[in-house]
Amino acid sequence: MDEESFRAFLIEHLRRRPRMEVRDVYKLLYQGVFGVSHIMGEKAWERLKEEAERVDQLDHLDEPLVELVSVDGRIVRVNLRPYLRQGGDLRTLYRAMLKSAEYEGDPTEFVSLWGMFKEAAAEQDRDFDDETIRLYDRSLEEAGPEPRHHSAAYREAYYPAYRVVMRRIFEEYTGFSS
Repeated sequence: MDEESFRAFLIEHLRRRPRMEVRDVYKLLYQGVFGVSHIMGEKAWERLKEEAERVDQLDHLDEPLVELVSVDGRIVRVNLRPYLRQGGDLRTLYRAMLKSAEYEGDPTEFVSLWGMFKEAAAEQDRDFDDETIRLYDRSLEEAGPEPRHHSAAYREAYYPAYRVVMRRIFEEYTGFSS
């Protein structure tokens, strides 16, 4: 993957969600490499149903159905509000999640993307917290890539409600094109 594609990908996410912090970029990169498997425990179906019932489908009307979370577009976020507004079936989405969870990401790919982010962050007009970046670096050295939650600022501003899936599986299972 080339740095130009990565930068365009990052800039698009920052444009769409300017309140993103280091933690949110880390999560985005993690999802784009490792997909959905980290949330696919025994309660994944119940959490999906609960979240779908909780979201206000009339919020965030400009939110796209699908957003790329990998630079190459193979892994996407399916935003629940537009998915449900467009008649998407939760069981079908869950089956796509289960199938997508079979994919295993490569930790070296994540480390490479993280390095590209750090270079881009140093050149961006944004004030990414250097101390947070160093903390994440240390965590990566000690434990490798680990899933994270969104920052409080991100959650408050965007109320994220989505599921991560492999794009081709989502399209195949749901009939939606992205």
